[in-house]
Amino acid sequence: MEQINIIEGLLYIAGDLGLSEEALMMHVPITKMQLEIELEKYDKEHLIITRHGDMYFLKTTENMEKYIKRVLADRPQKKLSQAALEVLAIIAYNQPISRNGIESVRGIVSDGPISTLINKGLVKKKNIIDERAAHFETTQSFLEIFGLKSLDDLPADDMITEQEDIDLFFNSLKEQNQ
Repeated sequence: MEQINIIEGLLYIAGDLGLSEEALMMHVPITKMQLEIELEKYDKEHLIITRHGDMYFLKTTENMEKYIKRVLADRPQKKLSQAALEVLAIIAYNQPISRNGIESVRGIVSDGPISTLINKGLVKKKNIIDERAAHFETTQSFLEIFGLKSLDDLPADDMITEQEDIDLFFNSLKEQNQ
């Protein structure tokens, strides 16, 4: 089997999580230069392989967008609750942050929204050395879903208060979530 077909298959199985360059080189096996050559040669009409930082993803092309939208329109949409959006904003702006940190900002227990965000792949646990409590941070999927290249793209301005900042973020989330 050709290396590019193996790469494509692995990226397909990895889905939204993608695979790191290191993982591809280990599992194919392939050198960094060979990987770059294979990716340059990759030519499918409706699929592309993209790179974000050290991660590679298999995605559909824009030509497929209208077909994909039709299929997705037929499926029931599960939107994030207001509570999940609040927790997501708190994590995005304060990461890494502990459960206690989230709950002190919200003023309410947040186990449900945190679980929802983890299950949707928007948030992950991060263990911090010398800290007993688990902390949470956003994932690469979070950036991609909300059209951000990095956390620096979050709405921010030195003149905006924290509450206004969170409100701006909620507005962009609601637009993306509709």
